[in-house]
Amino acid sequence: MTPMQYSESQVQDVGIWKAWILICVAESHRMGVTPISAVQLHVTLYLANTLASLFDVHRVRGRVLKRGEFPFYPDVQHEIDRLAFSGVLNIERVDFGGKGHMTPHLGLSPKGAEIYRMLMNGSPDASRVARLFRELVAACFGKFLAANSAIGPIDANYGSNLILEGEVVDFSEWTDENKNMEVAQYLLTRLKAMRPHSDRDGVRLYCDYLDKALATAP
Repeated sequence: MTPMQYSESQVQDVGIWKAWILICVAESHRMGVTPISAVQLHVTLYLANTLASLFDVHRVRGRVLKRGEFPFYPDVQHEIDRLAFSGVLNIERVDFGGKGHMTPHLGLSPKGAEIYRMLMNGSPDASRVARLFRELVAACFGKFLAANSAIGPIDANYGSNLILEGEVVDFSEWTDENKNMEVAQYLLTRLKAMRPHSDRDGVRLYCDYLDKALATAP
């Protein structure tokens, strides 16, 4: 990839991230779980990227820096901030932690709802992304994500002992190292013995796996 192509790819990613952030918050709003914290938003975006192929959705980025107990995209946080400051998202409240750390909780504004409707009416791709987030929000917030976002140690990709803190977790389409999909496909294979047409249940099955693993984690 040339420097020009890389730059164009980065610009395209920014636009897609903005759409994914808005769609995630809009689907959360639709299901009555907003406001959602920035941490919950990052975790949901990460899981959507790892499980995107279950819904024929192209992942935005198949890499994330391993840092702390949950996946976090620094550049995506900048886009979340921009959407909030431009009035697309509402900052409903802010939690203050140690060392000046702040966690905003985000909701959907009327302006954001209007942009979301335009996306849904104008793009089949956006509709597929919305279905993916609908499944994720229903599966995750009904279980672990409402109370515990620290999926890092038990997530099949992020929690791998082969990847050290500060290294990149790579689950991109040109590598076979997407362990989350391996777990989801394994669970689907078992489910298909009872229900043949269950491909999209992979999202729910993987979230069930995370929920049970977090419940038994020390």
